Order: sequence, then structure tokens, then C-alpha cells
Amino acid sequence: MSGSIPSAALLPGMVPDEALPELWRQSLAIYYDTQALAPAAAPPAIRQYHLGQMLLIDTRFGPQRFSRDAAWLARHGDVDHCTVQFFVSGRNRVVNGGNDFVQHPDNITMVNLGREVQAESTEADTLTLILPRELLQGELPQLLDRCGALFEDHSASARVFANHMLSLRQTLDRAAAAEADAIAQGTLALLDALTRHRDIAATPAKGTTLTTICRHIDAHLSDPALDAESLCRQFRCSRATLYRLFQPLGGVREHIQRRRLMACFRAISAPARAHRRIFDIALDYGFSSPSHFSSLFRAHFGMTPREARERGGNRPALPALAKGGTAETAVQAMWTWARGLAGS
Repeated sequence: MSGSIPSAALLPGMVPDEALPELWRQSLAIYYDTQALAPAAAPPAIRQYHLGQMLLIDTRFGPQRFSRDAAWLARHGDVDHCTVQFFVSGRNRVVNGGNDFVQHPDNITMVNLGREVQAESTEADTLTLILPRELLQGELPQLLDRCGALFEDHSASARVFANHMLSLRQTLDRAAAAEADAIAQGTLALLDALTRHRDIAATPAKGTTLTTICRHIDAHLSDPALDAESLCRQFRCSRATLYRLFQPLGGVREHIQRRRLMACFRAISAPARAHRRIFDIALDYGFSSPSHFSSLFRAHFGMTPREARERGGNRPALPALAKGGTAETAVQAMWTWARGLAGS
């Protein structure tokens, strides 16, 4: 990529005002189903920047309902990114992964797109980082399963990262494509420094990082012997140390189970694997009881494995928009980048 950092924008004036809300909705349709709750004081706007490893979305919108339910999750299982969001203005009440929280200008929050999302916002101005799960696993494992506030309200850490997000808004239009990787790495390093504390930093397993253990887990999800005991043997650490490392992720057993369920979800809902029996896929990832697997799957995703397969077969393509227009081209670029980030 040469020249400027790649960006795509949908702004007032590019199309008639009455067409803008639907195009704006389409630009976010790979992440959420959106529904306007009231007329907006001004037309919506969105600009997206591609930083190689991540995306930055800068958007303004009127009161909205955002929904990513079980059916939506089945159709968009290939885009299960995590998002770090700063509400420059406005508020958003969110339920994500069983956690109920409010997004507002005094904190930075994380929304996990691997879980269901229901939210209602006021008119708002927001900045959002789109982080693929694989990137978090390698760089910020402490945030892999986080939903909600990343810092204490009004804290210095929240303000430092908010100011960083605002600086990205102000400078990315003038940044060169060659700087994208350094900007992305700097953003990750700052987020890591501000969120990496207590048990994760204080209890390394004899030089082994949580990142290494998480990578080992993902590489061995099909091993029925994968558990806390086998990890302690592999990494020569005590159970107490292992449990402290995984405390921010909800526990080592819970983390392994979530990763196995997500691997099953992706395989079951992938059209290319529709010929395989569902329980054969479950066996691939260490589940030995059909009834137990089905119960865990339904509790986690809000649908049965069979429903996930049926809905996954209806995965939508890029929005069918008129060719040649600048606004329509921008919307399709936003979809393509989100999907490409999922496969990176």
C-alpha cells in the first residue's frame, strides 16, 4: 500500500440526505443490525481506516438500536472480532455476553462480537477499534473474553487512551500508508500497558506468557486430555499460578470450553463442512457426549447446533448496491475489510 492510509467514507453531501441512513446502516451491517429509534439532528457519517492489523471506525449517528442476536451470530460467525470503543459524546446501554454496561465519554469499553449484543444509544459520536481475535490472542490475551469497561470511570488510564483515540481521528488523514503498522503497534502497546496489571503481570509461569499458553490451547483444542493439569505439566507451573494467569479470562477451564465451542460453531455453520455430522465435529474438539455438547452450545449461543448449521447456510454476501458510486464503493470496501480482517 502506497500513499495515504487506506480509508473509506460515507459522509453528508455524497448522496441525498434521505439515502444516507440506509447506506450508513449497510456500512455496519456486517457487525450489527441497526434500527433508528428517533430522527437524528444531523445525517449520519462514517469513516473507516485500514491499519493493516486493525480497523478504526469514526462515526456519528442518531439514536439507534444495535442487535447481534443468535441468528445474526450464525450468519456472521466469520466476523467475531472484538471492539474497543470510546463514546466521544452520547451514551449506549449494552448487554453483551451476559454483561450489562453503559458506554459513555468517561471510559473505554470492549464489546465482544463473539457473543450476542443488544444495545440502545442516544445520538452519539464514537471511535471504534476493530481487533480480530487472532490479534488479541497474540498481543492482548488479557482482553480476549472481556466485555464492558476496561478502566475505572474518570480514571487517568481511561483519559490517556481516549486522548490517543482522538489523536488518531486528527492525524490518520495525513498519515502515510507506510506508517500504518507503527501506528497499529503503538496503539496495541499503549492498550497493553494500560490494561496489563495485577495477576497477569505479576505471575508469569516461569517465563511463559499467557499468550503462549493461549496459543497452545488453540492448537490443541481437539486433544481430549487438554485441561489444567496437562497445561501445568507442559509449562511447568503450579495450578495456583495457572489459575491466577487465567483469572481475568474467567478461569482456565472456562476459557478452554469457550474456545472449543467457538471452534465448533465456526465448523458447524461453515457451508463447506455441511456434509459432516454435527457430533463428529464436536468430537473433533474434545466433546464426548452429544447431549452435554448440545446443552453447552445452546447455553452459550442461544441456539441448537442444528439451528446454527441452518442459519449459517444463509450467510449474506456483500450488499447489493449500485456500482460506480463513491458512497456505494465505500460501503462495499468496509464489508470487504471486515471480512478480510477475519481471515488475516
